[in-house]
Amino acid sequence: MSKRKRLMNVMVVCLTVLFVVSLIGCSNTAKKASTDKNFEQTIDGKLNNISNPKDYNVSISSNPYDYLKVIDSNKDYKYIVLQGEKSLNYILNKFADNNKNGLEEYIMAIACSEILKENPATKKWVSGREWYDNYVKAHK
Repeated sequence: MSKRKRLMNVMVVCLTVLFVVSLIGCSNTAKKASTDKNFEQTIDGKLNNISNPKDYNVSISSNPYDYLKVIDSNKDYKYIVLQGEKSLNYILNKFADNNKNGLEEYIMAIACSEILKENPATKKWVSGREWYDNYVKAHK
């Protein structure tokens, strides 16, 4: 076999390997994007469940902590907190992407504060948006 033919065979093998590796990389990226989207939908669903409880007495409360006392809501809240940094990053991005400042944002702030192990006794915020603004200032 001539040198030129061997070189061509080596090049074809290398290009084939490169092509297969790139396909695997694309597949992994697609799986990660799908997994991230599922995670985000799960967190959003749990935040919605907490913010819109089936218990009428809780739904008329103006105290966000009351919403976390409902058994189903508490399970959803614990799930969010147990996801740790993944939940934290998603919630921080949610804050960054909008200017809302309602019950859901307050609950998101409570969860972030717990994930970050902030001392509740030093709490210096009265709304979810204020917690986020304080967090951003402290981490610039």
